[in-house]
Amino acid sequence: MSSEMLVHNSFAVILILLVTHVISQHLTTVPGEKVEDHDVASHSHFSTSSHSEEFVATHEWQEIKEGQSIPKGLHVRVNLQTGLKEAKLLRSEGDDSNAASDTNHGVKMTFAESTDNDKHPATKRGISAALEEALKNIATSQDEPSGNKEFSSQPNVNKQTFKSIDEIKEVFSKGNITLSSEMEILSNLLKELTISVDDLNKPFQPILDDIEFYLHNLDNAVYFTDIGGVDVISNLVNTSSDISLVAKCALVLGVACQSNVYVTKAARKVIPALLRHLQLAANDEVHRAHQVTEHTLFAISSMVRTDHRTISDLISHGAGAIFSNIVTSHGIFSIKSKVKVYTLFSDLLSNISDEDNELLSVLLRQSDLTTGLCHSLSTSLVQASKVSDVEKLLNFLQVSLAYNKCNGLPFDLEYALISVQQKYTEDINDPAIGDYLKEIIEKVSVLQSVVRQTRSLHNTDEL
Repeated sequence: MSSEMLVHNSFAVILILLVTHVISQHLTTVPGEKVEDHDVASHSHFSTSSHSEEFVATHEWQEIKEGQSIPKGLHVRVNLQTGLKEAKLLRSEGDDSNAASDTNHGVKMTFAESTDNDKHPATKRGISAALEEALKNIATSQDEPSGNKEFSSQPNVNKQTFKSIDEIKEVFSKGNITLSSEMEILSNLLKELTISVDDLNKPFQPILDDIEFYLHNLDNAVYFTDIGGVDVISNLVNTSSDISLVAKCALVLGVACQSNVYVTKAARKVIPALLRHLQLAANDEVHRAHQVTEHTLFAISSMVRTDHRTISDLISHGAGAIFSNIVTSHGIFSIKSKVKVYTLFSDLLSNISDEDNELLSVLLRQSDLTTGLCHSLSTSLVQASKVSDVEKLLNFLQVSLAYNKCNGLPFDLEYALISVQQKYTEDINDPAIGDYLKEIIEKVSVLQSVVRQTRSLHNTDEL
């Protein structure tokens, strides 16, 4: 059987199985951010005891405590960053409360609102029968189209066997199901976001979560830019004083711009506003500073890595002083934010072209950024608790030494390296991470030697 026939038959089988599964379990799912699984809470799934405490859901993600029973109809996920189960209410917008989204196949399947009669087993069987009848028209021919002239001339081939997407949508509409492409969903989400921003009582967070989910696809990000989505998000960053909204919008921009020059070109104009929010974060409450700084740095890094010409935008708006303030300040910015700055410059030093190298040199000289980065490295190495963060800081030291960017090394850097070496030597026999830690320790040993040599040469030059 040819690939074209296999695609059509496989599509039909997948849709039949998906529809049957959704109807039989009355599931409602929506896309979420960085989740391992999508499910809708049911008492049989999550209730551990008939007397257990019941989970009280809101429109924000909340952790599901051990032993809590979960009401039906919630959006449940496993947060891959924390490993915790979380749940929230679904958006109630028309039929969205009864919607199911097949994120793997890029279609959104929405079931018509059920009635009390739908709860009867006989009615369920009636719905399933109606769907099966509606799906019978999908191609099941055993002919094997070859895609060549010989096949097209065969008299027994029915060219009407294969249906267009519009015809398939019509078939599914008979079963009270509508199919939407990801681009149609993005267009609707953008309309919802516009309404949400104007209506203070309508939460924007779930809408931005869904937009972010779809923008991981490069084509979706380009389409979102073409329909004015990037302009809307950029305008929110420029005008909003809501720190949560700004942080989430920055995250959406960062996702959209990753490896996407077309989107980055459209988003460059928001760089001044992003830098302004970084400046304001230094004077804000600590937890608010962390929230906006990490997402804003992610957005800026995505743009700069994608298009090195954005370095000129950073220079024009004094980014050197802002970055230096982030890495040198104490107790304001999180170690995660500091590591993001170090990682950005590691990547730039490693991958910058000769054409853009002068721009990078200007940025590093701005507000003596190089000195700020190098002198604060010792403190950051000691503060970093994650091995992955330590590795990124070591990578910066390695690259900056290789490109002769850290001549004035702090005296306590060697002690910081020794501290890292000792800390990980204790866990080197751990079968789970032992090999990884060995690589870190070996890198530290090499860097200790290079740091001593660099300092010795620097002292000789001074004499």
